[in-house]
Formats: sequence, structure tokens, C-alpha cells
Amino acid sequence: MGNLSGKQSFNGNTVTINMKQAQAMNTALGPIANGKTPCQVAQLALAAPDEKSHSIILFLIKASTEAQISDVCAKAKIPVQAKNEAIAAFKNGNYDRAATILVEAARQKLRESSSELSGASGGRRMIKSEHGTYMRAYDQEWKVDLMHGEPRDWEHWYIEDWVGKVVFKAIHCPGRFLRACSNGNVDLVGSHPNDCRETFWKPFKNSDETWSFLSVHGTWLSGLGNNVVCCMWECKSSEKFTLPWW
Repeated sequence: MGNLSGKQSFNGNTVTINMKQAQAMNTALGPIANGKTPCQVAQLALAAPDEKSHSIILFLIKASTEAQISDVCAKAKIPVQAKNEAIAAFKNGNYDRAATILVEAARQKLRESSSELSGASGGRRMIKSEHGTYMRAYDQEWKVDLMHGEPRDWEHWYIEDWVGKVVFKAIHCPGRFLRACSNGNVDLVGSHPNDCRETFWKPFKNSDETWSFLSVHGTWLSGLGNNVVCCMWECKSSEKFTLPWW
């Protein structure tokens, strides 16, 4: 992992992590681990749980205190009951059980988020940035950007649930999907999501009722003030969107 060594700062405290665990986390996370502290790694693993999340959380639990686990749960918005059960397992030395509880709770949150997005109004949404601009899908070009003013057809999207993930389908037929490229660019692709994993996004509902979306590359969908749509490594204000219906 980019900044994981024998000792690392975890939420302002010093946590000892043996090199074997650090190397294992680095292997498990791949590009998602780049430049992140253990606390950030844990939050990301719980925000977007996948097949690697259990191993990641287990490594971090073994290197953490009860207070640190509680803090990560709060930031990842893990339900209180699940948090308490995980901490009880941690105190009993059952680290594997603690990791399982947290990851399953995170997966349930993810399922609920994707269902909420696709279910309401048939998934008919607009994607509005913090700058008051709307994400626009071009008709004759394979590109997206942000536009000012009253939204029109090109700013209309269908958000479809794909079992814990979502895809953004532009209104244009026969169907164009929002794609995250490995270089940070975002564009449109005509490939079916089954044939293009880069069209999948993991939804995360923030405490302020906005939404953030994690790509398969471990980057966050971003709408910048210069009307550019791209992906960023960190989830800040430009990576938060509201989703009005159309």
C-alpha cells in the first residue's frame, strides 16, 4: 500500500502493522490502496464492499483498537447493532467474526442504496453537481460534460440496479452507458454492461443526502467547476451529487 509501512497513523493514533499484513493489504487492494492510510482503506472497503473486503477488514481489525473500529464504523455509517456485535466479537478475540459482521452490514447498505436509486421513479434521474450543473450525455459524440441552466433531454439518465452496483444509461437509443476509464476520464460506451465492467459504479449515500459513486478502478465520479466530468482518487465535495427525478 502506498503509505503503509511498519507503523502508520490511524485516525491520529499510531498503529503497529506488521510488514506481512501491510504487503497482503497492498496485494488485495491494488490501485485502491494508493496513498491511503489504514483508516481510509477501511472506510473505502466498507463503502464499496466486494470479494476482497473481508480480508482487508480482517487485517485492519487485527491492528486496531476498539475506539478505532468504532470510529471507522461511524464514518462508514455501519448500523449501531452491527457495530456493537462486531466490537463484541473483537473483544472476544474473534476477529474473523467481527470482519464478517461489518462486511455483511456494508453489503446490505449497498444493496439498499442501489435499490433505492433504481426503484424510485423507475430510475429516472438527473445527476446534479455541487456547482449546480447537470451531467449531459451527447447524442452524436461519445462524451459527457456538465451544463448550466435548465436541464433538457440530454441531461436525463436511467439508473439501473445491477445487484449492489448501478449503471447510468443515457436517454439516447439504442443505449449508451457512463464509463470510467483507467486514466481518470469518463465517457460513454455502447457496450452492454455485461461486456464492459467499467460501466459499473458502486453507490454510496452520504450523510447530507448526496450520493457518491465508486468506479471499478477505485476512483470516484467527479463533476468539476470547469464542467469536466472525470474520476478522482478522493471523495470530496466535487464527488457528491444530488439526483433529482425527471
